[in-house]
Amino acid sequence: MITRRERFLSAASGQQADRPPVGGWIHHGSSFWAPEQVAEAHLRFIRHYDWDYIKVMDDFRLEIPAGLTEITDPAQFELISPDPEAVPANLVKQSEVLRIIRAEEPDRAIIETIFSPNQTLVRALGDRVVDFFRADPQLAHRTISRVAAQLSAWAVQLGKLEVDAVFLAVNGASKDPTSWGLSPEEFCDWIAPYDKQVLEAAAPLVRIAHLHGMEADPELIRDYPVEVLSWSDKDSAPTIATAKSDFGWIPMLGLDEVTSLYWTPSQVFEQVLDARRQADDQLIIAPNCTLHSDGSPLVLEALRASADLVLD
Repeated sequence: MITRRERFLSAASGQQADRPPVGGWIHHGSSFWAPEQVAEAHLRFIRHYDWDYIKVMDDFRLEIPAGLTEITDPAQFELISPDPEAVPANLVKQSEVLRIIRAEEPDRAIIETIFSPNQTLVRALGDRVVDFFRADPQLAHRTISRVAAQLSAWAVQLGKLEVDAVFLAVNGASKDPTSWGLSPEEFCDWIAPYDKQVLEAAAPLVRIAHLHGMEADPELIRDYPVEVLSWSDKDSAPTIATAKSDFGWIPMLGLDEVTSLYWTPSQVFEQVLDARRQADDQLIIAPNCTLHSDGSPLVLEALRASADLVLD
């Protein structure tokens, strides 16, 4: 009998197993928890809904110097990740989370979430860092490159932790506020090179790019070394068919992360079945982005059940 882990890996390589793999994720609000608590929250969540894969959330923020709450002077950026070869405390804690989950769940696929190097800085210090980088692109390169080096080293270590895939959240390619008004030129200058550095380091794991935001431009990540694309196809290009045919990506999607908050199970079935048909059932069933933590359990149960439905 095929394991859940094998089902995910088969789908990620473009093969069809007995059914598409399915999973879901939420932020657990766990940035101040101990690794054991974070692991337990994930395990309870995936076991209750019987997901095929575990997307481990990266809620620990990048380690910053004590007392530094925001950047007010460009010189302060030199204090951030001063040693690119050092392992930040947040990743030490995350490695323990992954170790516990793998020990408890040997037969489910594990996906580690990594935020792009620039977004890692934004999550730690706020979006004003983008203004500093826009004003001084060389500052952007110096700072982001140090974070990228740490994340790349982390990506290399994930295989030793028996992780199966990396989910890189890509911000900056859309036309909504989550891209901070970045131009395509800025994205290509000091976002994309460091995203690709992390993804290249993650080989031979399955690499998933999450194209975040509305009206995103997939052309900006066409040359990203990834096998799978996660995105909100109702709000952004590409279509499911185009993702497969023109870009060669396996789609990872199915449930609208916003409107599904108040859906009924039948609405979940309708949307997921539509995605499965568009993909010729060669996909990974998932929410299009992180689901609301207060969403209805009935929606999550329907998401899981949607993988067992037979296409007509």
